[in-house]
Amino acid sequence: MNIKKLLIGGAVVLATGYAGTKVFSGKAARPEPPGLKLSQSVLRGLHGSIRPMAVELLYAAAAKGIPLVITSGFRSSDAQARLYAQGRTTPGRIVTHAKPGVSWHNYGLAFDVAVLKDGKATWPNDRALWNRIGAIGKLVGLTWGGDFPEDQIDLPHFDHHPDMRIADAMAGKRPSIA
Repeated sequence: MNIKKLLIGGAVVLATGYAGTKVFSGKAARPEPPGLKLSQSVLRGLHGSIRPMAVELLYAAAAKGIPLVITSGFRSSDAQARLYAQGRTTPGRIVTHAKPGVSWHNYGLAFDVAVLKDGKATWPNDRALWNRIGAIGKLVGLTWGGDFPEDQIDLPHFDHHPDMRIADAMAGKRPSIA
């Protein structure tokens, strides 16, 4: 079994992939965040370099009283094309500015979150709350979509691809797994 140790926010995370992740701070383990079980299928599609960070975001946000669930991770080019068409050539509001192939989701290096309310994913219209979530994600080491240029802000979005450009991902490069 490949066990990794990560130092995040002063807590040692012992990760065996993503399932069964235990976070220890002193002697007491943090309780499992409510969205972890609901996020399992999405977590499986994320690249191994970002998966522990996504799990840590769930734990850290829950510790601050913000229950999150990961709603989207890896997307195929077809799925990205459908999302890109939304609000442009198909009904609905625009939800992405990235065409297929130029989204970090296409490489498993990005994910989106929602706030859990009564066990359901919600996307509150509360910029202060999203700023708190974004700050937690940045402390974990993620890039937050709330910091994107004004015309591309994506509050639920997080990604991680150190020293990579989208052209690198298109060419098959992936971050190393710690």
